[in-house]
Amino acid sequence: MTKEEAKRLFLLWIDHDHRWLSVPVVVAALMVMLVMVKSCQGIVYSHSKECKIYRLGYPIDQARTLAAILTDEQADSLIARQEHDTIAIPIVNERYFIAANFDRYLAFHKRDTSSLRLADIIAIVNTGRDRRQPEQPCDTSKGTLMLINGRHYLDEHYQPDNLAPFTKTYCYEDQRAYPAAADAFIKMQQDCKQHTGAHLMVNSAYRSYQDQKGTYKRNDKRYVATPGYSEHQTGLAIDATSLQHPEKWSFGKSEEGIWMRENCHRYGFILRYPEKQSRIMGYSYEPWHLRYVGTDVATRIHDEGITFDEYYAYYIDAKEPHAKPPSR
Repeated sequence: MTKEEAKRLFLLWIDHDHRWLSVPVVVAALMVMLVMVKSCQGIVYSHSKECKIYRLGYPIDQARTLAAILTDEQADSLIARQEHDTIAIPIVNERYFIAANFDRYLAFHKRDTSSLRLADIIAIVNTGRDRRQPEQPCDTSKGTLMLINGRHYLDEHYQPDNLAPFTKTYCYEDQRAYPAAADAFIKMQQDCKQHTGAHLMVNSAYRSYQDQKGTYKRNDKRYVATPGYSEHQTGLAIDATSLQHPEKWSFGKSEEGIWMRENCHRYGFILRYPEKQSRIMGYSYEPWHLRYVGTDVATRIHDEGITFDEYYAYYIDAKEPHAKPPSR
């Protein structure tokens, strides 16, 4: 029934069957009904997430934003604090905010406010560095985007298929890598030589679980992963140096080392452990350690200035929308 039909029937009902109903009586009845509806709406709103958050002292627009983003459980947790948390809205507006982590952002901020930016809080929480987490097997189904770190491991029997060998032109000893990574490194080596005159070399690529045991025993534990937790076991990691600067630290400061850091994303590589990111990564800066992820992902990581762990948490684990523009 349309509005016009309903109106016509109402008027007929008044004219023929209820002539005693005067216009003032009808208007009064409608006013009473309107007041009752408004009262019911007020009661419902007073029990809503938005109203309860508003009562904590948040402006109405902020209360509306938080109510729309937070689950009932998260809203209840925020309301239970009985305080207006001034970082709630700034946290929500951060570039890599993940709604499921909201409570942890607030808790970590309360626990550790030592000159951390909100972006750092987001990164630390998203990558799980704010708490102890159980170790779990690496999801190898992710292929070139599989995550290996201090909490994700490969078992001792894992070995990638069809590793491609490097010729002596590109490595100091016999080295193999994931085929696409090997091809990309060779192309990068050729372009680096053209731009800098230096010759990039593979210092280390694929290492088996057993190989990693030996490497771990012989080297500084700050720069070597425990067996099973090394990206080298995937065949996707390459430690690079150059003929001109074979020592790793001098390579990082060399013209070719700087060129590689600034351009490796064009070939599908990222610098896996960037400078000043040890709190997120769990490893110190390594200017030689490359990780192959493909050109699209490497370019996004480079352009947005994030680590692979942050990328994995936001774009793969949480599958968050990509709408927000980069803010750093």
